[in-house]
Amino acid sequence: MLKKELGVVMLLSAVLFSGCGLDKDETVRQPMDDSFSKQIKTHAEQGSELNEKLILSSDKDKVKLFAINEKDNEVQGITLEINGKKKDFNWTFPALEEYKPQIYFADVTDDETEETVITAFKNRSPGVYLEEIHVVKSDDLTEINIEKPLEIIAKSVETSVQNNKGSLAVTVKIGDKQHKLVHEGDPDFEYKNELNFGGVVDYNVINNKIVAKVDGSVGIGEYICSLTIYYKYDNANKFFTMDKIEFSPINE
Repeated sequence: MLKKELGVVMLLSAVLFSGCGLDKDETVRQPMDDSFSKQIKTHAEQGSELNEKLILSSDKDKVKLFAINEKDNEVQGITLEINGKKKDFNWTFPALEEYKPQIYFADVTDDETEETVITAFKNRSPGVYLEEIHVVKSDDLTEINIEKPLEIIAKSVETSVQNNKGSLAVTVKIGDKQHKLVHEGDPDFEYKNELNFGGVVDYNVINNKIVAKVDGSVGIGEYICSLTIYYKYDNANKFFTMDKIEFSPINE
């Protein structure tokens, strides 16, 4: 009888001890949950690896792009990592595979140090091809401003379109140079008296120079020429501005 009672006491003690153990586990986990919530909040303010989705990485993982948020097939904010250093930017672009950004490494500021240049689509649809560009210093992840190509064209280029029953005489004046071409259009369409720019903006990096190609049109999707803007770095004002503009017709 004594052995039986002793066995019952031991069994009850084991159950009670087990229950205490569960309470202890729950007490330990609770602070971990609080810490995790704080880390998520910190990511929204400062950036962290939590909830990051890798969008793109360069050769040898020197540069990585992570999406902070994706909504409606759009990346809304990114974390940029260069050589292990990270910084958040409010860049947006399509989240589709075919619209992935492009990464270039080039000494575009002519300071014997490579910058990171990233081009990304803003809009690509019939008759429209728009990109934006970001230039980031690789040492401290500071973004360098670049003058918008449409602003450069607005102050540096003059155009005129004369319509003779659908035969368009087009003049493009850049500085003291004039370029002329003739375009056979629709005789029933009412064309504007100057070229339209802004439907096609395509960025590249060529021989350590940032280059923007902007097409000019006489109608919707009716492109007849290209203006290629070569940029230079203004060291005094710390931004990129126009170096030169070249004209070329678009062969039909």
